[in-house]
Amino acid sequence: MTTGHILVIDSGGSNLRSIVFDTSGKIIGRARKATPPLTPVPGAVEHDPETLWTALLKTSKSAIQDAKITWKEIATIGICNQRASFLLWEEATGKAVTNLIGWADVRAADACDEMNALGKWKRLKIFAKIASKISRSTMLKAAAMMDFTTDHATVRLRWLLNENPEIRRRCNAGELKFGTLDSWFIHKITRGKVHATDYSNAGATGLFNPFKLEWNKTFLDMFDFHQSLFPEVRDTNGFFGRSDGELFDGQEIPIHGIAGDQQAALFGHQCIEPGDVKISQGSGAFVDMTVGPEPKLSKRGLFPLIAWRLNGTVTYMLEGYVATAGTLIDWLGQGIGLSDTPRVLNELASQASTTEGVIFVPTNSGIRYPYFNPNARGCIFGLSLSTHRRHVARAVLEGIALSLHEVLEGMEQDTGVEIRSLKVDGGVSKSDILLQALADISRKSVNRAPEPDMTATGVAYLAGLGAGIWESLEDLEALGGHYMSFEPIMEESKRDRKLKQWKKGIEAVLSMYAIKN
Repeated sequence: MTTGHILVIDSGGSNLRSIVFDTSGKIIGRARKATPPLTPVPGAVEHDPETLWTALLKTSKSAIQDAKITWKEIATIGICNQRASFLLWEEATGKAVTNLIGWADVRAADACDEMNALGKWKRLKIFAKIASKISRSTMLKAAAMMDFTTDHATVRLRWLLNENPEIRRRCNAGELKFGTLDSWFIHKITRGKVHATDYSNAGATGLFNPFKLEWNKTFLDMFDFHQSLFPEVRDTNGFFGRSDGELFDGQEIPIHGIAGDQQAALFGHQCIEPGDVKISQGSGAFVDMTVGPEPKLSKRGLFPLIAWRLNGTVTYMLEGYVATAGTLIDWLGQGIGLSDTPRVLNELASQASTTEGVIFVPTNSGIRYPYFNPNARGCIFGLSLSTHRRHVARAVLEGIALSLHEVLEGMEQDTGVEIRSLKVDGGVSKSDILLQALADISRKSVNRAPEPDMTATGVAYLAGLGAGIWESLEDLEALGGHYMSFEPIMEESKRDRKLKQWKKGIEAVLSMYAIKN
């Protein structure tokens, strides 16, 4: 069994962290550097890759110092990152030729519409729809339902190359490489020896076929992407090379454990069995359900994602997303002066035992699964002259819980997989009232993680498995800290009334902001 500590590089949307874990899975050192996104033009969400690389070097050194250890004591490195953001760089030098184009960048919206309107793509979807009725293939059903969105790296890459003919020429000439941020970090850490990613990151780009487990040849041919542009895809707990000796005090440290952020958090919560669910509540709320070794498709538009591949065995997941959680609370403070942190909102809401009939539908940035209406806006119902801001505060928290319940209920209905309990993390999960409301509405046990951000924990587990610090999933079971549980206590009649009021509120919002054809 390998001994030593684990260094995790965790790059998010606005900061980069380096965290050191010991062999018991405990954090012993950490450092953070703010890396806010760049918005040079409307719709753009970018990061300067060199700024991220500098932050990696600086925070990793600081984390080692904070842990009071040396580089010789680091047994392995793991990396997690925001999924589906990508950049292009020179193979020969490792120099980035584009910024990191964020998954939330919408400059390719017009290109997305053009791609969905392509005759070749429409014919392919019609064929898939007909063929799926004969073969009952999950892959064909997914192809028949799929529409391109700007979330897909496919769309943003095609837009980028169409906007920059010289970059396209260099791609076609084999001079450039494509990768999500983990791939570029690996390239930089190994000094160009390795061009690779893992299955969770590849699958989240939209360019990778999660059924055949290969880069999607249909898309590569349709949009003139060369196969040589893309990284090798390795197991999530695989080996991704060694650090160059000049980087980390002369140490050549193996890299094991690469994962997208939400998959990393799912693994960190040890949501291994079908029906295990975690909810990460940050700016938005990501609901991820493990579905097992066979991909499942939601009939209302949730597509299979690869959670991870360990030692050659794939585990799939489904993901739903509530757009406004932390951003909603930011708006409550900065926009209308109600409260500006989850803690303050929770304290204000605790001053009221009920909402006094107030219903808050938190769709300020549109509504996703299971209604998919980007035009929807947040609405509040049931105001009276006796309404106090404490009632509104409680209604906001209940509104987030009710939105999450709709995602959970939809997942169960669409897949037939029972969700047994929920594990939660993220800043918004600090609200006891929100978690109790979620338990009451969902009728499930809600368990808050001791560490608010589980992405780094998940990658530490993956890297430790890959490096041999832990030998099996069973070894990880003893590592998790104490979760705080919230159990359902609301009377069934009260829950039914609240759900009926909520449904009426949703119907009103969808009617008011109906999508026009």
